[in-house]
Formats: sequence, structure tokens, C-alpha cells
Amino acid sequence: MSKDQGEKKGMRGRMPVIAAWVDELRAALGAEQVDAAIAAGQRAARQAAQIEAADGKAAAQAWLQRQRWPAGRFYAEEGGHTVGVRMKA
Repeated sequence: MSKDQGEKKGMRGRMPVIAAWVDELRAALGAEQVDAAIAAGQRAARQAAQIEAADGKAAAQAWLQRQRWPAGRFYAEEGGHTVGVRMKA
């Protein structure tokens, strides 16, 4: 598969195992709840990246730890691709 073909398939094409798992979660928990958690994770990842660029990694991690995550949170990795935000323990 060429790079262009993989890009056309989007994240589902780049993360097929995670995509299948997300499909199972949507069936079990409801698409609205799962999609909200994924969207919250993506927004948080973008915000944390902005904070890290401006104030450093420690500030970004501190900000993440303070979040209440009303929609839940989501993080997944597959094949070098990530979705959401990874939390340090």
C-alpha cells in the first residue's frame, strides 16, 4: 500500500486494530459516549502540546493532571500513530 492510499483511509486505515476495538466499544457503550471521549482526548492532546511548546513538559503534564475529563478520556497507539493524550502515572 502506498503512503497516499494509507492517508486516504485515514486513522482507520493506519490503526486497524484500534479501529476494530473502538467499533466494539461503540456497540457496547454507545457511539455518543465513545466519540465524546475520543474527541476530549484529541482536544486535550492539542492543548497539552500548546502548553508544552510555551511552558515545557512539566507544565503540560500538570495541566493534564488537573483536568476532570467530563466526557471521559481516550488514548491509543498503533503502528507509531496515536490518538488522544497519554497520561503519566
